[in-house]
Amino acid sequence: MSTYALRIRPSVQAEMAASVAAEARGNFYTAFQHLERAHVLGQRSTALHVGVHWRMFRFAVRNRHAGEAFGQLWRMAAAAVFTAPGLVPEGNTGGSDVSGFRRLPVARDLKRLMAVALAASVVACSTPPDLDLALDKKSAAGVYRVGLVPPPQAPAVNQMHSWKVKLATPEGAPVSGAKFVVDGGMPQHGHGLPTQPRVTRELETGTYQIDGMKFSMTGWWELKLDIQGPQGADKVTFNTMVKQP
Repeated sequence: MSTYALRIRPSVQAEMAASVAAEARGNFYTAFQHLERAHVLGQRSTALHVGVHWRMFRFAVRNRHAGEAFGQLWRMAAAAVFTAPGLVPEGNTGGSDVSGFRRLPVARDLKRLMAVALAASVVACSTPPDLDLALDKKSAAGVYRVGLVPPPQAPAVNQMHSWKVKLATPEGAPVSGAKFVVDGGMPQHGHGLPTQPRVTRELETGTYQIDGMKFSMTGWWELKLDIQGPQGADKVTFNTMVKQP
């Protein structure tokens, strides 16, 4: 779970607890309002976002609101897919009476809670662990020597770009005909890459091009390569710090 999610989770849980208490008293409108507030607070975290929609779905089923229950089913699926890339409308209250694509004003007290959690997460994420930033290293099992070559000019955040991978034997002989699976993300934020980069071609013997790279924010990113080559399978992980160019 991301640092922001850990900071905001107590506030989300407090709203959900208040919802349970209000429903037990028969105050159904107030109960659902607390779930809407929990939704606004938890939107930045996939786990919290999906969890609030699950609570809304259960609330609707318990109280026989078929339309609300149906609306929550597709909202749960959308939250699972679109939260990590940041494709959620800020302030949306999450109920089926509001379009799932509509941005809404955020209540002042919720905005303050979110700002405090976000500020704390920024401080935490600005101090990554002591990272190995080498872009040339042996693969995990020592089957290959792998070099990662970034673009000559650092791309802007959210700009699509390409990298190169140089694959060689431990002795330095270029390795041709390899296949790669590209993965990665931001460990401190708990999300993956915003795109699905892939190796599209071998530029020359042992040098491959990764297209579709994009970094959605500054900070510490991992880039992971699963390698299938003539010498066997192996993997390697690189760390890189993305700064404003």
